[in-house]
Amino acid sequence: MYIGSPTRRITAFLVAASMATALVGCSTDSGDSSADTETLAATGSAAAAGSFPVTIDSALGSATIDSAPTHVATWGWSNQDALLALGVVPVAMPAFVGESYGADAEGVLPWDRTALGELGAATPTLLAGDGTGQAPIEQFALAEPDLIFAPYSGISQAEFDALSEIAPVVAYPERQWTASWQEQVTIAGEALGKQAEAAAVVADTEKNIAEVAVKYPALKDKSITVALPNEPGVFSVSKDDDVRVEFLEQLGLVNEESIQQSDPTDDAEAVYFDLSYEKASAIASDVLFVVAYDKPSLAAFLAEPVIAELPVVADGRTASTESFSVEKNFAFGGLTVLTIPVVLDDIASALNAAAENVA
Repeated sequence: MYIGSPTRRITAFLVAASMATALVGCSTDSGDSSADTETLAATGSAAAAGSFPVTIDSALGSATIDSAPTHVATWGWSNQDALLALGVVPVAMPAFVGESYGADAEGVLPWDRTALGELGAATPTLLAGDGTGQAPIEQFALAEPDLIFAPYSGISQAEFDALSEIAPVVAYPERQWTASWQEQVTIAGEALGKQAEAAAVVADTEKNIAEVAVKYPALKDKSITVALPNEPGVFSVSKDDDVRVEFLEQLGLVNEESIQQSDPTDDAEAVYFDLSYEKASAIASDVLFVVAYDKPSLAAFLAEPVIAELPVVADGRTASTESFSVEKNFAFGGLTVLTIPVVLDDIASALNAAAENVA
């Protein structure tokens, strides 16, 4: 489900962001990032900030928005964050029910609850499911949205077509689950007529990441492998398009290339691939970051003899999410402008400690 390089895809966004920010008199350091001009084109065809109608292209089709939306529904793990960061309360969004999310009793994630409180807003209609399964078409229809916002999602062509009968649908620019946090905010700004506000949010977040990267200089240019032990005997390896890898690259790290050649499927659509423990010797990075959504699976992975004997583990060049709370683990799984502040310093400091042990 999760999520080439951010340094190719984000530059065009930030160029547009800096221009829009200048129009409203903002001046901030956006940090080091990049984008393809093709992805920028996918954010829409409005000639000026706030002008409508606007057409936003996606991998599944186009959404033409005739006027500024006032009832926006979202689908996917984190798209509601982009709206809330721009001061827009969704009319409907997924419910995150269960212990694995760290949400409250209603199914609202903590950073979303905080944003709703700051906006003085009531809880939106909560849609069944966490945004990763089949979209509840009937529930969307009952919510009567004038826009469905899902750039970071896995909706299918059939779902896109069905939802488009209800309202214009903004899907992912290229592939499922690969829209970066910058893309989510920039596309939201285009769809809502809030380009300047989106530019400022992106620039401020980039600045915060850059400032933290300076605090932890050992991260600079160190290679990293992100491993996810999600089932016994198997671990997943994040590919370049995983949003977590893109975030770590913004901190100065580099996704280690050689292990990517071990991908047994070579699936261009996938954002990670699975390897058996016997293939763990392919991990040749300076630093290993082990990400798990429950502590038992993390402990079991690190205790496996073939894993424990890896130089990157034995030499203390491994960091993990072991000390993370449930909500922080979930926040790292779907990085947004609202979740980055929750995990930024914790991740950077943990990885920096591992990177300092690189000979």
